[in-house]
Amino acid sequence: MKKLTCVTLFVLVVAFLPVLILRGDLWLASDFLHQEIPFILETKRMLAAGAPWWSWNTYLGADFIGSYAFYTLTSPFVWLNCLFPEQWVPYSTALTLVLKFLCMAWLSWLYLRKVGVSDGNSALGAFLFTFSSFNIASLYYYHFYEPIIVFLLLMLAVERLLRGERWGMTLVALAAFAVAFVNFYFAVGSLMAALLYVLFRSFSSDLHVDFRLVLKGVVAVLVGIAMSGLVLLPVLHTMLETTRADAQSAFDPVALLNLLERLRTVFMPKMIEGVTPFVNPGSGPFSNEACIAVFGLSLTCVYVARRRDWLAVLAVALLVFYLTPLNGVFTLFTNPLYTRWAYALTLVIVLCSVRVLDEGTTAKRGVLLYSIVALLIVAAFVAKVMIDTGGFFIGSRVMLQLALFIAGLAVLCLWACGKMGAQWLRVAVVVAVVAQLWLFLLNLHCIDGSGRRGLPVGGGESGGGVTCYRTDFRAPQSDFLALNLGLLRDCAGVRGYHSVISAPMHEFYGTATRDFWSTNKLGANVNEDEFDVLLSVRDVVEIDSAGHETTRAAEHFIPMGFAYDSYFTRSEFEGLMGDTTLNLPLLMLSSVVLDDGDTLPADKRLAHGTAAASLNLDSLVRERMVATRFEGTSTGYTARVELPDPRVIFFSVPFSEGFTATIDGHPAPIHRANLCMQAIAVPAGNHSIVVEYFPPWLKAGCALSLMGLLFLALIMWSEKKKIKDSSI
Repeated sequence: MKKLTCVTLFVLVVAFLPVLILRGDLWLASDFLHQEIPFILETKRMLAAGAPWWSWNTYLGADFIGSYAFYTLTSPFVWLNCLFPEQWVPYSTALTLVLKFLCMAWLSWLYLRKVGVSDGNSALGAFLFTFSSFNIASLYYYHFYEPIIVFLLLMLAVERLLRGERWGMTLVALAAFAVAFVNFYFAVGSLMAALLYVLFRSFSSDLHVDFRLVLKGVVAVLVGIAMSGLVLLPVLHTMLETTRADAQSAFDPVALLNLLERLRTVFMPKMIEGVTPFVNPGSGPFSNEACIAVFGLSLTCVYVARRRDWLAVLAVALLVFYLTPLNGVFTLFTNPLYTRWAYALTLVIVLCSVRVLDEGTTAKRGVLLYSIVALLIVAAFVAKVMIDTGGFFIGSRVMLQLALFIAGLAVLCLWACGKMGAQWLRVAVVVAVVAQLWLFLLNLHCIDGSGRRGLPVGGGESGGGVTCYRTDFRAPQSDFLALNLGLLRDCAGVRGYHSVISAPMHEFYGTATRDFWSTNKLGANVNEDEFDVLLSVRDVVEIDSAGHETTRAAEHFIPMGFAYDSYFTRSEFEGLMGDTTLNLPLLMLSSVVLDDGDTLPADKRLAHGTAAASLNLDSLVRERMVATRFEGTSTGYTARVELPDPRVIFFSVPFSEGFTATIDGHPAPIHRANLCMQAIAVPAGNHSIVVEYFPPWLKAGCALSLMGLLFLALIMWSEKKKIKDSSI
């Protein structure tokens, strides 16, 4: 393990250092820039608030637990980053990333030793797994490593239970808790892979696995899942409301079109996640990679050809799942092209490979045959690209990738033919890993393209007042910094790039304005400046392709919390969408849009609005009465209003069942307004409005976690009693 640790650190330093020298940092590219670092910063702020329920900086506001549990909230490595000052976070993530790689190396080594692999080949296998193509491609995300680490813990615990060792059931429960708690999405793939592992492992000749033992494992897993209920139930509520979670069939025939591309990923590495050099960008599978350096599938094929044991059958079964639409059953069906459980297949490929190395017998014929097949498959992809592009080859990046692949095959064949010793083979593996890391990290700079250095962390507004802050996405789409600048600057933003946002925000942006994810239903009726007024946008930040910022005050601005005296129903508003003479944002500024059947119009607070093409923005802004004070917090918001007559006060905050409101301490209903925001009916006079948010299903989740802990205590008591009885 000491040698493995030293080599792992050496590879990381050698791979990262040139990139640091050339670019100044590692992370100025795409998802790592516009998701990972901003989300870690927001997590730090929310945890410091003490009651992290509502994130104001996320897309006009979002449920913090439901939105960030997938990315940052449940990661111990993010908690470590939260200990650093905000300006240090872009650099502390590099330190925690090194720690993640070390954890993967140590745990995979322990697993390989547990299943009987020799000490030296366990170290080689752990290195191959730690720097597999999937793990290198996951540098694009940062938060993919936690699920891999806890999956390794689960495999160790499962082996301990199957072998009848002490505390096996307890450890399986704790590992299942870690899997479900750390990342709910990856938990599906990890638990599915573990189930298949147990089914095939039970046929091993060195184990006696009966129904009772399997039942114990299932109970332990269920207890572990229950223990994570305080996160899982609030997340489930959010996911059920979020359009991004719409189910897709695991048997989507589209996945069949990518069979060859997916097959390629087990033969040769891919330099960057999301970029598939041999399939058009729109059709390529994402998050796919199951290749290990130099060896690829070669020794796995040799193992399967020689043996007919549980491991050979498991390897074939996982490859079938990986290469066909069955892949979707591992991924919550969000996209049948995703293969984010590929770390499980990679671990099995590594185990097969080191088992062949342990045998010490020649693999010459199998390796040579594999090399021929791999070359033919890759040549077919190259020919396809040449045909699709009319003879134009993609470029130097693909050439370097092909050169690395061919060099790896050459080394493999030299070793199999006895022309290269095992020690030099290990050196070749290390060199191949460093080369792949260099290609990947330098390619990150190519897709970013802005040439910026340094991140604009902190410096946002503080205290009360209006919190909406918009980053205007007018730079080329390669510059994703604009999308989550609000999170970097600690100020609320109307625009953002977030995979899990609230259902109301999906609805609003899909219906009413332009958005990165959604197709606007209003067509030519959209005028984004008027929507900025509706959303209380005060500042606009424009970022050019060189990363230069220009901040200007919005031409028209109405502070958060303004009053209406007229209304339209939702069905009436939707009926006006086809009228191109109307300015629909102005229409919503003149009269609030209420859901059909809302009781507000009946209490005489609101008159019926008039749809007119002559509405004037200047006059609407002047006439609109606003709250004298507004302040957002991590638990909701407060406002102070002074009204001459009863009015309806509108807040551009996403509507959610988790909100409750009081006026001067008395409960008040919250109405859905302007498609998906909030409105409160307020009587005449000077009033204090307090709106508080508490995550739905969080209390039920805590109760489920407590129940899980009680069952864990029973399991521990039972196993302790069994250990005590066996020692007598």
